[in-house]
Amino acid sequence: MELVEDLNHSTQPLSQMRKFNNWDFVARGWYVACKSNELKTSKPLSKKVCGHQLVLFRTQSGKARALDAFCPHMGMNLAKEGKVIDETLRCFFHHWRFDGEGNCVDIPCAHGRDFSTIQTKRKAQAYPVQEKYGLVWVFNDVKATHDVFEIPELEGKEVMFTHLKPFNRASHPHITMMNSIDEQHMRTVHKLALSLNSSIETKGTRFKLVFEGPVLTDSIVGKLHKFFFGDRYSSSVLFEDGNLGLLTTGIKMKLLGRWQLPKGYFIFSHTFIERGRNQVIPIIVTPKRKGPHGFLFSWLYLQFNRLCMKYLAHQDGRIIYGNLRFDPKGLIPEADAPTAQWINFVNKVIEPGLWSTYRESKKERGETHNSKTNLNEPQPTI
Repeated sequence: MELVEDLNHSTQPLSQMRKFNNWDFVARGWYVACKSNELKTSKPLSKKVCGHQLVLFRTQSGKARALDAFCPHMGMNLAKEGKVIDETLRCFFHHWRFDGEGNCVDIPCAHGRDFSTIQTKRKAQAYPVQEKYGLVWVFNDVKATHDVFEIPELEGKEVMFTHLKPFNRASHPHITMMNSIDEQHMRTVHKLALSLNSSIETKGTRFKLVFEGPVLTDSIVGKLHKFFFGDRYSSSVLFEDGNLGLLTTGIKMKLLGRWQLPKGYFIFSHTFIERGRNQVIPIIVTPKRKGPHGFLFSWLYLQFNRLCMKYLAHQDGRIIYGNLRFDPKGLIPEADAPTAQWINFVNKVIEPGLWSTYRESKKERGETHNSKTNLNEPQPTI
């Protein structure tokens, strides 16, 4: 598949970055593999996630499991006519069986003989699996370093959620994420009457940017915003692991200056299928309010936020993705500091998972771990 980044290298050469916008680099983290209701106990699923083929199956006890797709015996895709038996998955070809940890628990042709050594060596790679927001998430390493993302303000609380149909983007996940922190395009593309300043916080693999500033009143949109919601606007974007984002809207927003409005929470899971095919799954979340009236309010608020997100996503997806050939050399400090800091954060902090074909050299690892660079400051070299 030819992408715009493959074009014009003779006159417009692109900067090669270690991790950022690199299709060979797959960040270590949680990725959506399918909807929970897609995964039945009767039939395994074959799914390609970040260019990696998986077999997903649900055991008789209801647990979702994920293994590398190809049988370690002779390479048959375990999802093709495979059969779930109790807590195991049986390969169609020779009926070898594997449990959810990838252990080979049965070799029919070995019955009556000691094949324990072979069984140990013919283990399938297994991955941690969790179900949240009605989705099956797979962590692309031997052990998960943390649970599936939970909105910090709603941790431990009951929530309601809904999904939008996945957005398919012909650009790398890092680029689609970058777009959400580009303050300039909020005015030019989305026609939002805002002039925003930003502040950045980082912790572990989390990168958070807070927008705050005045509402511009030189348009009808700005005047309406000021009348109904006040003359200031604030929102935030939180990235985790370089593959997941949270947009929080309505921060400190009051209707007619009197009634505090609820915040809008939009989670975006970025999972590329293969080079040039990035699937963004929007998950809209709100607290579950008490009583029938509270439930109805929560449901209606989810539907309102669905409409808002469809509108904004259409504006971006209609033209930008598939036509954006990004090179960090074009960034300017006066306007693009958050983007530059995001790029540096990915290159310095985010680590590869098992599906990544990119490998850091010893020199690069030393530069990353020994660097005393302040990630909250724009960097001259990206």
